Amino acid sequence: MLKELSSHPAFRTAAVLVSVAVAGIVIGMGMEEARYGGARTELERAEAAADELDQEAAAAQSGPTRSKRDEAILARTLSYFPPYPNGGRPEALSADYLGPDTPIAVAWFSTQDSSDQVLQHYRKFLLDEGLPVVGVRFNDNAGYVGYWVPKDDEVRLMSTLHQGGETLVFVSSARMRNYLERAGRVPAGVPVPRGLQDVASLSLRMEGATNITVSGRLLDTTLSEAEQAYRAQLRDQGWSVEEARQEAFQETQLSLTRTGLRGQATLRQPAAQQSVDFHLSLMRAQGAP
Repeated sequence: MLKELSSHPAFRTAAVLVSVAVAGIVIGMGMEEARYGGARTELERAEAAADELDQEAAAAQSGPTRSKRDEAILARTLSYFPPYPNGGRPEALSADYLGPDTPIAVAWFSTQDSSDQVLQHYRKFLLDEGLPVVGVRFNDNAGYVGYWVPKDDEVRLMSTLHQGGETLVFVSSARMRNYLERAGRVPAGVPVPRGLQDVASLSLRMEGATNITVSGRLLDTTLSEAEQAYRAQLRDQGWSVEEARQEAFQETQLSLTRTGLRGQATLRQPAAQQSVDFHLSLMRAQGAP
C-alpha cells in the first residue's frame, strides 16, 4: 500500500510544490508577488497596503496581529498537524498562487532543531494517527513528510529547509487534480533528462526572474547510468556542470549554470528499485534565452 502511494502522481507533484514553498526563501519570503499568470492588480495592491496599515496600527496598540487572510491561510494548513514543540510563531506565506482551480495554502515557522528532527517528529505523529506516510529526504538539510487524502485529491505536507543555523518549516495543503492535468509541460530550454516520465513542472514569475521546478522519474536505469547520460546531455547543450556532490550512496546533486540561468538537479535512486527520481530547480533571469 505504501509503495503504491509513494508512486502516486500527487506525491511526485508534491516534490515540485515543496520547492515552490522553499523558493520563498530565495525570493525573500515574497510569495505574495508570485501569482499564477502575472502580478497583482492595482486593486489588490491597494487592499494589501491598506491592510498593512491596519496591522501596523493594531500592532502599535496591542502587539503583533494577523489579517483575516493570514488567519485563513493558517487555518487551512496548521489544522492538520500539531504544533512543533520547539517551533517559533507560525506565519502565513501565501495561498492559491497556482491558479483559481487549484486551492493551495502555505504557512511557515522556524526552529533551531535539525531538518531530520522535524521530519521524524511529524512522521511519528502521522504513523500514530494511522495515516499512510509518504516523504522524501532530499539531503541532510531538506525534505518533506506528509500524506494524501484520495477523496479530495489533497496533499498535506510538512517540508523543511535548514540554513544559517535554523530550520524553516513550510506547512502546505493543496488540491492537486487540476494542477496535475497541466503539470506535465516543461518550458522550452529547461534541461531535463531524455526519457523523463511522470513529469510535473511549475513556473513562478518573480521580479527579475522566473523560478522553474521540474520533477519526474527515469525508468529501467541506475543512478550511475542516469548521471552519466544527463551530464553528457548538459555538456552538449552548453551547460557548465560542477562536480557532483555525493550526498548519499544513492543520491547525486549537480549544479548547473549557463548565461542567465542557474540551478540544481538532484538524481536519487530509491532502495531496491531500477529507477531514478529526478528533481530540478532553475532560476532564469529576465531576458535569458
